Amino acid sequence: MIATKNKQNSGFSLIEILGVITVISIIALVILPVYTKIKPTLNLNTETRDMASDLRLAQQLSVTEQINYAVVFDQNANQYSIINTDTSEIIKTKNINPAISINSINDLTDNTAIFNVTGAATENGSIVLINSNNSISTISIKPSGYVKIEQ
Repeated sequence: MIATKNKQNSGFSLIEILGVITVISIIALVILPVYTKIKPTLNLNTETRDMASDLRLAQQLSVTEQINYAVVFDQNANQYSIINTDTSEIIKTKNINPAISINSINDLTDNTAIFNVTGAATENGSIVLINSNNSISTISIKPSGYVKIEQ
């Protein structure tokens, strides 16, 4: 009878570890330039969705609390605030990502979108956001209160 050694393989060899590191490095080198190219678009989409969501929040607060709420846009400070119009209380202030800016605010008196107790907007208008690649995204507010993102 021939005796065999019971060799236990626990761990990885140096060659296996170097192989994995090489594969991960190659993947990172391919993905990194693609990510940096699409990052401004991702930021624009995120800020657009956040702003539309906050407009809808103001609309919901108007309906549930039966008080007019306004979203006031400050183009110079690159921010906006949700305000209770009865008490002038600021419910939320959002600073927009510095890589994104408010390009224009159209048809909103004093850069303010106001929602009444039925959820309707007192006037229609739009907010245009722009990123560093000059891509734009528009949020439209209809008189019915419908908030729509247009790419």
